[in-house]
Amino acid sequence: MGELRVPKLNNNDSEYTLLEWLAADGAPVRREEPVATLETSKAVEELTAEQDGTLTHLLAQGAVCRPGDLLARITSGDAEPAVPFPAPTLAEKPGGPIITAPAQDLIDSLGLDPALVRTLDVKVVRRADVERLAASGSSASQAALSVHQRAVGRTVTLSHRTIPAAYTAIKVDVGAALTLTRDLTRRLRKLVGLPDLLIAAVASLHDKHPMFFAELVDEATAAVPETPAVGVTIDLGTGLYVPVVRGRPGLAEIAETMTAFRRHAQHGTFKEADLRGANIAVTLHHDPDIVLAIPIIAPGHACALALASPQPEGDRTVATIGLAYDHRLNNGRDAVLFLQALKESLESPEGL
Repeated sequence: MGELRVPKLNNNDSEYTLLEWLAADGAPVRREEPVATLETSKAVEELTAEQDGTLTHLLAQGAVCRPGDLLARITSGDAEPAVPFPAPTLAEKPGGPIITAPAQDLIDSLGLDPALVRTLDVKVVRRADVERLAASGSSASQAALSVHQRAVGRTVTLSHRTIPAAYTAIKVDVGAALTLTRDLTRRLRKLVGLPDLLIAAVASLHDKHPMFFAELVDEATAAVPETPAVGVTIDLGTGLYVPVVRGRPGLAEIAETMTAFRRHAQHGTFKEADLRGANIAVTLHHDPDIVLAIPIIAPGHACALALASPQPEGDRTVATIGLAYDHRLNNGRDAVLFLQALKESLESPEGL
């Protein structure tokens, strides 16, 4: 008899939502076949069967679960079928979606019209769905924070509490880089932007400036990764995500990857694997007239970079790139050399 348990998917969440069963209770399943989806504060993750057999649900769709919880059993051959645990109470209206207990609690506390909730185009109404529904039609002076925003808040609070950060900024002439992006967009027939060049430039500095990609292990030791993994902030109004561009891909591949990331951010279809494993971060603040940004260093990272909006300056176009860095791993002189190398790479971008 096999077990399907809730894995530990990230360090930000202590509980997840069993979003959907992909295989029915009592259905035959095959090894590595997707059988359920879990939702974290950032992503939706598929769980697969670890053996062939008959699936028995032990938790109901929409239930809140924690790492290590038993979701299902898979019996094979003549084994006795598993007996389901008592399912948590879920609100389900005829012809409407299932409503998770946390979602129902919020509906009750906000006094939302159940008919309005049933108009949501989802199979399972989660707390995050109710939060968005309330925010879209509420003029009240108080609003519930989304699951995404609470996760961001925990990360930022931990960063400020544990990382002695310093900050340095450099001005970069991005005229040649912008010309190159326009040329590549025409030639490749896909959108290539300044953020794509910045990602490539940052990854190219890994070998010569490894301590900006390092992780502090203890007061006397740092772990240096073998390859760069650049996390990039994406916020299209549906929550802040930091998916990861791994290795040193070419500009065409980076542009394609970033396009896919924006699509995932828009539809909320990121997988946890997309969001794990960064060892440096690039935050994008390139909307018009943003001239300076101070990024937050993610716990476990040595630094974070911020790209501001290109601005005219005389006969050239410049952008400010800010670097927040953990002073336990790098000093001011290190930061200057790193930024100067980045500036040189972006001002002569043909080699990216």
